[in-house]
Amino acid sequence: MIKFDADSAIGRFERWSDEEKQMIHKSSIKILSEIGMHVFHQEARSLLQDAGAVVDGNLVKVPERMVDEALRSAPSKYSIYNVDGSEAFCLALNVVTFGTGTDMPEFIDLYSGEIRPGRLEDCENAAKIAEHCKSIDWLAPYALANDKNPRTADVHHYKAMRKYCSKPILTLATDPYSLQGIIDMAAAQAGGYEQLKEKPTFVHYAEPISPLQHSEESLGKLLLCAEYGIPVTYTAGITAGATGPVTLAGTLAVGSAECLMGLVIHQLKAPGAPFMYGIEASIMDMKTTVCMYGGPEYGLMNSFVGEMGRFYQLPTFGISGATDANQIDFQMGAEMIYSMMTAIYGRQNFVHDNGYMGIGQMGCLQSILAANELLTFVKRYAQDIEITEESIGYDLIKKIGIGGNYLQTKETARKFRKEFYLPEFLNRKRNVAWIADGCPNIPDQLTAKAKEIIEGDVPTFISDELEAKFDAIIEEHESYYFT
Repeated sequence: MIKFDADSAIGRFERWSDEEKQMIHKSSIKILSEIGMHVFHQEARSLLQDAGAVVDGNLVKVPERMVDEALRSAPSKYSIYNVDGSEAFCLALNVVTFGTGTDMPEFIDLYSGEIRPGRLEDCENAAKIAEHCKSIDWLAPYALANDKNPRTADVHHYKAMRKYCSKPILTLATDPYSLQGIIDMAAAQAGGYEQLKEKPTFVHYAEPISPLQHSEESLGKLLLCAEYGIPVTYTAGITAGATGPVTLAGTLAVGSAECLMGLVIHQLKAPGAPFMYGIEASIMDMKTTVCMYGGPEYGLMNSFVGEMGRFYQLPTFGISGATDANQIDFQMGAEMIYSMMTAIYGRQNFVHDNGYMGIGQMGCLQSILAANELLTFVKRYAQDIEITEESIGYDLIKKIGIGGNYLQTKETARKFRKEFYLPEFLNRKRNVAWIADGCPNIPDQLTAKAKEIIEGDVPTFISDELEAKFDAIIEEHESYYFT
């Protein structure tokens, strides 16, 4: 987690003017009120109509007044908790947290190196790695459990993550019933639904269908989160040149309008329930026709999302640490660290996809460790330089004098870990020492570390009694879908 002082250079940084943000907002309002959107959920349409929206079948047009009321109603900050009930972080102005990516269908096997379908054990191992990584603040279901039925994979993911990681979780669910199972599991661990509402240990991700559509499943999950007080992001996953306009500004206007429709519905259901603003906007590569995760436009638009969140006084959902590369290489490092820096300058609150590979289709345990290393790198930049009389240390400078040596001072021994970034994998050895050490390369070091973690003494965070409750909920879901 990074918390910027509001008076710091990064804490004050805004790339776009208030006029530019107001222009995007006004365009989104015109989309909502004049074009409208398809809303494929009866309760959502009823809530909107009762509040003053124009409803014609599935087509809904929302006046600016309703958006303003929802923005006033939604909280500007709220806390997310670790599994032991301690506060992990508060999603508030100038707080940036980082988590992993979600549901990758393919996985690079740690032992054979083959690319294969993801399995539940990959989700479990990713949780073990995330628990180890100090710069990973929270966890998402990093691998898709293709060895489980798609209808029940979500509850299996939740158990795998919660068993091996104590940090907050980002969840996904196929439908409202799957989300209900996750809520039931989290409530069982928290001691009840009210306790979970008071100290939520997970955030849920739902999304509209660009352009300008809201499915029954996504809105069902959104309303369920509102009912139980579960923090939720309703993030528009929109692609410029495909599901959004080719211009980045047009794509942001459409994506923001879609997210604001979700906000209005959410706040009508439960005024004051925790909501997170988000637009996961990228571009379609016109050579390959795929949605990019690693290009410059992705980081640029996500920085804008951070600024719009502050404009709306809402916590924001963001992205960093993702790459289009299919292996651990130069492209991966460049794209990861670039997007981490744009997330820092955008100051998005809840930044996911760290460790994503292969255009959002592939993961590996080594990639999480690489993301953690690079996050530690950029967090040192974000810490700034503390400039005080004590940190300047004039008396010590005077004492050491001309031609002296600071290496042996107590001050150096006491403070170097705070002042200096100390990499675990990046090379800091001269060529002769590196050759003498066997010419270690970063992919091999990452692989060795991943094996050390998952094969070592790994802590667990659910009791036998709680695991039995989780298994009963999973069994109930399997019976619901398959009998």
